[in-house]
Amino acid sequence: MSFPHPALTAARHAMSEALAPIPDGGSVLLAVSGGSDSMALTKVAMWASGGRLEVLSATIDHGLRPESGREALAVERYLRRVVDTPIATRVEVASSGGDGPEGNARAARYARLAQIARAGGKLKNAAPLTVLLGHTADDQAETVLMGLGRGSGARSISGMARRGHLPGHPDVPMVRPYLHLRRGDLRAVCRHLDLPWVEDPTNALDGPWRSASGGPLRRSHIRHRVMPALQEALGPGVVDALCRTAAMAREDDEALSAAADRVGGDVAGSEGIDVRALATQPRAIRTRVLREAVGRVGRAGDIVYWHIDALDRLVCGADNNRELHLPGAYAYRRDNLLTLKRAEKS
Repeated sequence: MSFPHPALTAARHAMSEALAPIPDGGSVLLAVSGGSDSMALTKVAMWASGGRLEVLSATIDHGLRPESGREALAVERYLRRVVDTPIATRVEVASSGGDGPEGNARAARYARLAQIARAGGKLKNAAPLTVLLGHTADDQAETVLMGLGRGSGARSISGMARRGHLPGHPDVPMVRPYLHLRRGDLRAVCRHLDLPWVEDPTNALDGPWRSASGGPLRRSHIRHRVMPALQEALGPGVVDALCRTAAMAREDDEALSAAADRVGGDVAGSEGIDVRALATQPRAIRTRVLREAVGRVGRAGDIVYWHIDALDRLVCGADNNRELHLPGAYAYRRDNLLTLKRAEKS
Protein backbone atom coordinates (compact mmCIF):
# COMPACT_ATOMS: atom_id res chain seq x y z
CA MET A 1 0.00 0.00 0.00
CA SER A 2 1.46 3.37 -1.02
CA PHE A 3 0.99 6.56 0.93
CA PRO A 4 0.98 10.18 -0.29
CA HIS A 5 4.20 12.13 -0.09
CA PRO A 6 4.50 13.79 3.35
CA ALA A 7 4.57 17.24 1.70
CA LEU A 8 1.31 16.47 -0.12
CA THR A 9 -0.30 15.29 3.10
CA ALA A 10 0.76 18.52 4.83
CA ALA A 11 -0.50 20.62 1.92
CA ARG A 12 -3.86 18.84 1.90
CA HIS A 13 -4.27 19.28 5.64
CA ALA A 14 -3.44 23.00 5.41
CA MET A 15 -5.84 23.50 2.51
CA SER A 16 -8.68 21.64 4.23
CA GLU A 17 -8.21 23.86 7.26
CA ALA A 18 -8.19 26.99 5.07
CA LEU A 19 -11.41 26.06 3.25
CA ALA A 20 -13.32 24.75 6.28
CA PRO A 21 -14.92 28.12 7.25
CA ILE A 22 -16.36 28.66 3.75
CA PRO A 23 -20.00 27.50 3.54
CA ASP A 24 -21.16 24.84 1.07
CA GLY A 25 -21.92 26.28 -2.35
CA GLY A 26 -19.41 29.10 -1.92
CA SER A 27 -16.45 29.96 -4.11
CA VAL A 28 -12.77 30.70 -3.59
CA LEU A 29 -10.27 32.50 -5.79
CA LEU A 30 -6.72 31.19 -6.17
CA ALA A 31 -3.99 33.65 -7.13
CA VAL A 32 -1.93 31.56 -9.57
CA SER A 33 1.15 33.12 -11.12
CA GLY A 34 2.42 29.85 -12.57
CA GLY A 35 5.25 29.51 -10.03
CA SER A 36 5.54 26.35 -7.95
CA ASP A 37 4.04 27.93 -4.81
CA SER A 38 0.83 29.01 -6.50
CA MET A 39 0.53 25.96 -8.77
CA ALA A 40 0.57 23.80 -5.64
CA LEU A 41 -2.68 25.53 -4.63
CA THR A 42 -4.59 24.24 -7.63
CA LYS A 43 -5.11 20.48 -7.50
CA VAL A 44 -4.89 20.51 -3.72
CA ALA A 45 -7.71 23.08 -3.52
CA MET A 46 -9.84 20.99 -5.88
CA TRP A 47 -9.21 17.92 -3.72
CA ALA A 48 -9.96 19.75 -0.46
CA SER A 49 -13.10 21.43 -1.84
CA GLY A 50 -14.61 18.00 -2.38
CA GLY A 51 -17.11 19.38 -4.86
CA ARG A 52 -18.80 21.53 -2.24
CA LEU A 53 -17.04 24.73 -3.38
CA GLU A 54 -16.36 26.33 -6.73
CA VAL A 55 -12.63 26.92 -7.28
CA LEU A 56 -11.64 29.87 -9.48
CA SER A 57 -8.11 30.96 -10.36
CA ALA A 58 -6.72 34.29 -11.52
CA THR A 59 -3.46 34.57 -13.45
CA ILE A 60 -2.34 38.17 -13.77
CA ASP A 61 -0.01 39.49 -16.46
CA HIS A 62 1.84 42.60 -15.32
CA GLY A 63 2.98 43.32 -18.87
CA LEU A 64 6.51 44.10 -17.71
CA ARG A 65 8.22 41.49 -19.89
CA PRO A 66 7.58 40.80 -23.60
CA GLU A 67 6.84 37.13 -22.94
CA SER A 68 4.68 37.61 -19.82
CA GLY A 69 1.36 37.70 -21.70
CA ARG A 70 2.13 34.45 -23.49
CA GLU A 71 3.12 32.82 -20.19
CA ALA A 72 -0.08 33.95 -18.45
CA LEU A 73 -2.24 32.52 -21.25
CA ALA A 74 -0.30 29.23 -21.16
CA VAL A 75 -0.92 28.94 -17.41
CA GLU A 76 -4.62 29.76 -17.91
CA ARG A 77 -4.95 27.11 -20.66
CA TYR A 78 -3.39 24.49 -18.42
CA LEU A 79 -5.65 25.42 -15.50
CA ARG A 80 -8.74 24.79 -17.65
CA ARG A 81 -8.02 21.10 -16.97
CA VAL A 82 -7.48 21.62 -13.25
CA VAL A 83 -9.81 24.20 -11.64
CA ASP A 84 -13.46 25.03 -12.22
CA THR A 85 -12.99 28.53 -13.67
CA PRO A 86 -9.57 29.92 -14.69
CA ILE A 87 -9.16 33.62 -15.49
CA ALA A 88 -6.24 35.36 -17.17
CA THR A 89 -6.09 39.16 -17.02
CA ARG A 90 -3.62 41.98 -17.53
CA VAL A 91 -2.91 45.00 -15.35
CA GLU A 92 -1.07 48.24 -15.92
CA VAL A 93 1.87 48.84 -13.56
CA ALA A 94 3.32 52.26 -12.88
CA SER A 95 6.87 52.36 -14.23
CA SER A 96 8.10 54.87 -11.66
CA GLY A 97 7.29 56.29 -8.26
CA GLY A 98 5.29 54.52 -5.58
CA ASP A 99 7.06 51.50 -4.07
CA GLY A 100 9.24 50.71 -7.07
CA PRO A 101 8.52 48.12 -9.79
CA GLU A 102 8.08 45.23 -7.34
CA GLY A 103 5.78 47.13 -4.99
CA ASN A 104 3.80 48.74 -7.81
CA ALA A 105 3.27 45.35 -9.46
CA ARG A 106 2.13 43.86 -6.16
CA ALA A 107 -0.35 46.70 -5.57
CA ALA A 108 -1.75 46.33 -9.11
CA ARG A 109 -2.01 42.55 -8.68
CA TYR A 110 -3.90 42.83 -5.40
CA ALA A 111 -6.21 45.48 -6.84
CA ARG A 112 -7.18 43.20 -9.75
CA LEU A 113 -7.62 40.19 -7.43
CA ALA A 114 -9.91 42.34 -5.28
CA GLN A 115 -11.96 43.31 -8.35
CA ILE A 116 -12.42 39.68 -9.35
CA ALA A 117 -13.23 38.61 -5.79
CA ARG A 118 -15.88 41.33 -5.47
CA ALA A 119 -17.41 40.51 -8.86
CA GLY A 120 -17.49 36.80 -8.00
CA GLY A 121 -19.22 37.47 -4.72
CA LYS A 122 -21.72 39.81 -6.35
CA LEU A 123 -22.76 37.09 -8.80
CA LYS A 124 -23.82 35.00 -5.82
CA ASN A 125 -25.32 37.91 -3.88
CA ALA A 126 -22.60 37.36 -1.32
CA ALA A 127 -19.51 39.03 0.13
CA PRO A 128 -16.28 39.06 -1.92
CA LEU A 129 -14.71 35.66 -2.51
CA THR A 130 -11.88 34.51 -0.25
CA VAL A 131 -8.54 34.86 -2.04
CA LEU A 132 -5.92 32.16 -1.49
CA LEU A 133 -2.26 33.21 -1.81
CA GLY A 134 0.63 30.77 -2.14
CA HIS A 135 3.19 32.42 0.17
CA THR A 136 5.51 30.03 2.00
CA ALA A 137 7.67 30.01 5.11
CA ASP A 138 10.60 31.08 2.93
CA ASP A 139 8.62 34.14 1.81
CA GLN A 140 7.76 34.85 5.44
CA ALA A 141 11.41 34.68 6.52
CA GLU A 142 12.41 37.06 3.72
CA THR A 143 9.61 39.46 4.71
CA VAL A 144 10.79 39.46 8.33
CA LEU A 145 14.35 40.33 7.27
CA MET A 146 13.09 43.15 5.06
CA GLY A 147 11.02 44.47 7.97
CA LEU A 148 14.02 44.22 10.28
CA GLY A 149 15.95 46.41 7.86
CA ARG A 150 13.25 49.07 8.09
CA GLY A 151 13.61 49.22 11.88
CA SER A 152 9.93 49.98 12.52
CA GLY A 153 9.31 47.83 15.57
CA ALA A 154 7.24 44.72 16.20
CA ARG A 155 4.81 45.42 13.39
CA SER A 156 7.56 45.50 10.77
CA ILE A 157 8.92 42.06 11.77
CA SER A 158 5.54 40.40 12.29
CA GLY A 159 5.56 39.31 8.66
CA MET A 160 2.46 38.23 6.80
CA ALA A 161 -0.74 37.04 8.45
CA ARG A 162 -2.01 33.57 7.62
CA ARG A 163 -5.62 34.75 7.58
CA GLY A 164 -7.03 38.26 7.30
CA HIS A 165 -7.79 40.58 4.39
CA LEU A 166 -6.11 41.08 1.04
CA PRO A 167 -3.44 43.78 1.58
CA GLY A 168 -4.94 47.18 0.82
CA HIS A 169 -8.48 45.80 0.47
CA PRO A 170 -10.06 45.30 3.90
CA ASP A 171 -13.36 44.04 2.43
CA VAL A 172 -11.74 41.06 0.66
CA PRO A 173 -10.95 38.02 2.86
CA MET A 174 -7.61 36.28 2.32
CA VAL A 175 -5.87 33.08 3.44
CA ARG A 176 -2.28 31.93 3.00
CA PRO A 177 -2.66 28.16 3.58
CA TYR A 178 1.00 27.33 3.04
CA LEU A 179 2.67 30.00 5.13
CA HIS A 180 4.16 27.31 7.41
CA LEU A 181 5.43 25.11 4.54
CA ARG A 182 8.78 25.45 2.79
CA ARG A 183 9.18 26.30 -0.87
CA GLY A 184 10.85 22.93 -1.40
CA ASP A 185 7.81 21.18 0.07
CA LEU A 186 5.53 22.79 -2.50
CA ARG A 187 7.85 21.85 -5.35
CA ALA A 188 7.63 18.27 -4.08
CA VAL A 189 3.83 18.62 -4.20
CA CYS A 190 4.01 19.84 -7.81
CA ARG A 191 6.25 16.94 -8.81
CA HIS A 192 4.02 14.41 -7.05
CA LEU A 193 0.88 15.79 -8.75
CA ASP A 194 2.63 16.28 -12.11
CA LEU A 195 2.04 20.03 -11.98
CA PRO A 196 4.31 22.14 -14.21
CA TRP A 197 5.60 25.48 -13.02
CA VAL A 198 7.55 28.42 -14.42
CA GLU A 199 10.51 30.22 -12.91
CA ASP A 200 9.92 33.98 -12.76
CA PRO A 201 13.11 35.74 -13.94
CA THR A 202 12.22 38.81 -11.87
CA ASN A 203 13.14 36.75 -8.78
CA ALA A 204 16.70 36.20 -10.02
CA LEU A 205 19.68 38.31 -8.98
CA ASP A 206 20.22 39.31 -12.62
CA GLY A 207 16.50 39.72 -13.31
CA PRO A 208 15.04 42.52 -15.43
CA TRP A 209 13.83 44.57 -12.45
CA ARG A 210 16.53 46.57 -10.67
CA SER A 211 16.63 48.69 -7.54
CA ALA A 212 17.17 52.44 -7.64
CA SER A 213 20.91 51.82 -7.20
CA GLY A 214 20.99 49.50 -10.21
CA GLY A 215 21.51 46.39 -8.11
CA PRO A 216 19.19 43.44 -7.52
CA LEU A 217 15.80 44.01 -5.94
CA ARG A 218 15.90 43.79 -2.15
CA ARG A 219 13.93 40.55 -1.91
CA SER A 220 16.04 38.88 -4.61
CA HIS A 221 19.19 39.94 -2.78
CA ILE A 222 17.87 38.53 0.49
CA ARG A 223 16.73 35.28 -1.16
CA HIS A 224 19.91 34.50 -3.05
CA ARG A 225 22.63 36.02 -0.85
CA VAL A 226 21.46 36.89 2.65
CA MET A 227 19.47 33.74 3.44
CA PRO A 228 22.23 31.34 2.31
CA ALA A 229 24.75 33.32 4.38
CA LEU A 230 22.48 33.18 7.45
CA GLN A 231 21.93 29.45 7.01
CA GLU A 232 25.67 28.92 6.77
CA ALA A 233 26.29 30.99 9.90
CA LEU A 234 23.29 29.98 12.03
CA GLY A 235 22.30 26.57 10.68
CA PRO A 236 19.46 25.23 8.55
CA GLY A 237 16.77 26.16 11.10
CA VAL A 238 17.01 29.91 10.46
CA VAL A 239 13.84 30.06 8.29
CA ASP A 240 11.75 28.35 10.97
CA ALA A 241 13.28 30.62 13.62
CA LEU A 242 12.40 33.76 11.66
CA CYS A 243 8.84 32.49 11.16
CA ARG A 244 8.50 31.84 14.90
CA THR A 245 9.78 35.36 15.56
CA ALA A 246 7.15 36.73 13.18
CA ALA A 247 4.37 34.79 14.90
CA MET A 248 5.39 35.98 18.37
CA ALA A 249 5.87 39.58 17.20
CA ARG A 250 2.41 39.51 15.59
CA GLU A 251 0.81 38.23 18.81
CA ASP A 252 2.57 40.92 20.85
CA ASP A 253 1.67 43.66 18.39
CA GLU A 254 -1.99 42.61 18.25
CA ALA A 255 -2.23 42.61 22.05
CA LEU A 256 -0.55 46.01 22.36
CA SER A 257 -2.64 47.44 19.54
CA ALA A 258 -5.84 46.24 21.20
CA ALA A 259 -4.75 47.89 24.45
CA ALA A 260 -3.88 51.07 22.55
CA ASP A 261 -7.35 51.12 20.96
CA ARG A 262 -8.92 51.09 24.41
CA VAL A 263 -6.60 53.82 25.68
CA GLY A 264 -7.17 55.90 22.56
CA GLY A 265 -10.90 55.77 23.15
CA ASP A 266 -10.37 57.03 26.71
CA VAL A 267 -7.93 59.87 26.07
CA ALA A 268 -9.18 61.22 22.72
CA GLY A 269 -12.15 63.55 22.40
CA SER A 270 -13.63 65.91 19.86
CA GLU A 271 -11.17 68.64 20.86
CA GLY A 272 -8.04 66.49 20.79
CA ILE A 273 -5.97 64.05 22.85
CA ASP A 274 -5.54 64.60 26.60
CA VAL A 275 -1.75 64.52 26.82
CA ARG A 276 -1.66 64.24 30.61
CA ALA A 277 -3.74 61.06 30.50
CA LEU A 278 -1.82 59.61 27.56
CA ALA A 279 1.56 60.40 29.15
CA THR A 280 0.81 58.02 32.04
CA GLN A 281 0.67 55.05 29.66
CA PRO A 282 3.69 52.89 28.70
CA ARG A 283 5.54 54.15 25.65
CA ALA A 284 4.52 51.08 23.61
CA ILE A 285 0.87 52.05 24.12
CA ARG A 286 1.40 55.79 23.61
CA THR A 287 3.19 55.41 20.30
CA ARG A 288 0.47 53.14 18.92
CA VAL A 289 -2.23 55.62 19.92
CA LEU A 290 -0.28 58.40 18.23
CA ARG A 291 0.50 56.38 15.08
CA GLU A 292 -3.18 55.57 14.56
CA ALA A 293 -4.25 59.16 15.25
CA VAL A 294 -1.80 60.79 12.86
CA GLY A 295 -2.38 58.10 10.23
CA ARG A 296 -6.02 59.11 10.03
CA VAL A 297 -5.19 62.67 8.96
CA GLY A 298 -1.70 62.49 7.42
CA ARG A 299 0.08 60.32 4.87
CA ALA A 300 0.14 57.08 6.84
CA GLY A 301 2.64 55.40 4.53
CA ASP A 302 5.19 58.16 5.10
CA ILE A 303 4.95 58.20 8.91
CA VAL A 304 8.13 56.65 10.33
CA TYR A 305 9.70 56.10 13.73
CA TRP A 306 11.20 59.60 13.97
CA HIS A 307 7.82 61.26 13.46
CA ILE A 308 6.17 59.18 16.18
CA ASP A 309 9.11 59.75 18.51
CA ALA A 310 8.78 63.51 18.05
CA LEU A 311 5.02 63.29 18.70
CA ASP A 312 5.66 61.30 21.85
CA ARG A 313 8.07 63.98 23.12
CA LEU A 314 5.39 66.54 22.41
CA VAL A 315 3.00 64.53 24.60
CA CYS A 316 5.40 63.87 27.45
CA GLY A 317 6.97 67.32 27.62
CA ALA A 318 5.86 69.95 30.13
CA ASP A 319 5.27 72.84 27.75
CA ASN A 320 2.16 73.81 25.85
CA ASN A 321 2.04 76.03 22.77
CA ARG A 322 4.26 73.79 20.67
CA GLU A 323 3.82 72.60 17.10
CA LEU A 324 5.15 69.79 14.95
CA HIS A 325 4.96 69.32 11.17
CA LEU A 326 4.47 65.76 9.90
CA PRO A 327 3.94 64.13 6.46
CA GLY A 328 0.55 65.41 5.35
CA ALA A 329 -0.34 66.70 8.82
CA TYR A 330 0.66 68.98 11.65
CA ALA A 331 0.23 68.68 15.40
CA TYR A 332 -0.03 71.33 18.06
CA ARG A 333 -0.42 71.28 21.83
CA ARG A 334 -2.61 73.84 23.62
CA ASP A 335 -3.90 73.61 27.18
CA ASN A 336 -2.64 70.04 27.47
CA LEU A 337 -4.62 68.97 24.40
CA LEU A 338 -2.85 67.53 21.37
CA THR A 339 -4.63 68.33 18.12
CA LEU A 340 -3.79 66.70 14.79
CA LYS A 341 -4.86 68.39 11.57
CA ARG A 342 -4.47 67.59 7.90
CA ALA A 343 -1.83 69.83 6.35
CA GLU A 344 -3.08 72.27 3.76
CA LYS A 345 -1.64 71.66 0.32
CA SER A 346 0.79 74.32 -0.71
